[in-house]
Amino acid sequence: MEYLPTLVGYILFLLALLHALLDGHANRTQRMLLLLTLFIYGTLLEASGVNSGLYRYPREPFVNMGVVPLSVSLAWVGIIYSVILIVDRLRLGSGLRILTVTLIALSLDWGMDPVATRFGIWVWRDSGAYFGIPSFNMVGWFFIPISYLLVYGFAWKGGRQPISFLTIAEVDGNNSWQRKLYTIIVVAPLSLALTAACSAAIVAAAPGLLKLSLEIMSAWAVVTVLAATGIVIWRRDYLRRKSWLDIIPALVLAWIAANYTFLALTDGLGILFFVMFLSATPLWFILAISLLPPKKNSGF
Repeated sequence: MEYLPTLVGYILFLLALLHALLDGHANRTQRMLLLLTLFIYGTLLEASGVNSGLYRYPREPFVNMGVVPLSVSLAWVGIIYSVILIVDRLRLGSGLRILTVTLIALSLDWGMDPVATRFGIWVWRDSGAYFGIPSFNMVGWFFIPISYLLVYGFAWKGGRQPISFLTIAEVDGNNSWQRKLYTIIVVAPLSLALTAACSAAIVAAAPGLLKLSLEIMSAWAVVTVLAATGIVIWRRDYLRRKSWLDIIPALVLAWIAANYTFLALTDGLGILFFVMFLSATPLWFILAISLLPPKKNSGF
């Protein structure tokens, strides 16, 4: 049980890597850069949080990168990569697509963070109203996927609509050295800067968001999970698998959710088991729908 959270991080990353190598065959270099920039972005975010004294990680038994365990960064990559690839399949407009990535990632966080805090997987300096989780963590997680996707998918096309935000498949379709150079040099640092700017703006404009009550945070959690689940059900036909590869991202998300649900259950944490299981509702739906074959003559 001691090594379970650490091992899960490595497993999630290996599954994401397998998917990227096989699914991104048209432009494997770009897909590897996607994983690399997610790793750098996530590690820098975690390191900044730890170094600022907001929270800390116990040292993991395998590899530690200074103040950030390697398993944390690897799990970070596996989760965000999987959410992005799943939402890309829903065929949403750019704005709703980016928002949906945040809603699904945040749904997982509403359940996972309380369990992780209870088990000491990470430790907050100042506890918050929501099972010990300060509200600024959830505010930050709202902007983290948005910042990355705005930067990674950014494209200048000129004309009447000069700016667009590409899907992963569309970025893969640009096999130019300029796109790869942009990804290597710009994506991680600019995503980090955009996240920091959003956080600073929130602190300045609405400092009360940093200390929300349990009632408000609980209501926010419910709205997040319902919205994410509603979008998944609405676009469910697009989630049906075209190949077995489509199951891997769904399996990654269900795996991490099941792991934390199992931890809460085995420790007798009734309320946290309930919270974790329900907050993962969109993830359970994603896995169940991804296991279904496409409808005949659906055109999907």
